[in-house]
Amino acid sequence: MSHIHQFPRPEMAPDSRKVGDIYDPAYRQYDEGVRYAYWKGAHDLVLFWPEPTQAEIQGFRDQPVTVGLYTQGHAAFLLYKIQDVCEWSDVAFHVLRVPDTERELPSEPTGERARLRLTLVDASDGIIRAKRLVSLDKVMTQALRHVMQEQAAGHYVSTLYDLAVQETHARFPDSDALVQAAEIIEPTLG
Repeated sequence: MSHIHQFPRPEMAPDSRKVGDIYDPAYRQYDEGVRYAYWKGAHDLVLFWPEPTQAEIQGFRDQPVTVGLYTQGHAAFLLYKIQDVCEWSDVAFHVLRVPDTERELPSEPTGERARLRLTLVDASDGIIRAKRLVSLDKVMTQALRHVMQEQAAGHYVSTLYDLAVQETHARFPDSDALVQAAEIIEPTLG
C-alpha cells in the first residue's frame, strides 16, 4: 500500500462573512456579474446572481469546479465553470486595478496549492447564499502567481487594459471559445 502525499496548506486569513450575512453593508443590490481578486491569502471569486435558485445554491456548494487562465496583453482572464450550474464564464483582471491598500499578491512556493474562495451573492438583496473553498492545482497556482507578479512589476494603463479586454471579447465570441485558447485548464480539488 502506498502512502498518500499530503501537500501543506498555505496560511489563509479567514473571511468572517457567513452564509446569510450581507456581503457588504454599504450595498443592498448589485448588477449581475463577478468579482475576482487575490484577497486574504486566497484567490477570491464572487458571483453576483439575481435570486439564485435552491438548485443553483446546492450545485454551487457541491458540483466540481474547473478553472482556466488566458492572458492577452495588459489583461488576464480567469475562466471558471461549475458543473451543471454555471457554464464556462470569464472575468478579466489586472492586479494594479486593485487599490494599493487592498492589493495582495500570491506567494505560494512551487509545489503548493493555492486556495480559491468562492462566494455566491444574491444580487437582488446583497445576501451571501453560499460559500465554498477549493484548492487549485499546482500548475494553476504557479501560473496565477506568475501572471499577477508580472502585472504588479509592470505599469497599468487603463486604455491598454480596456483594449486587451475588448480585443479578446471580439476575437472569442463566448467563454467556450476562450477556453479553447486558454494556457491552462485544470479541475479544482474539493
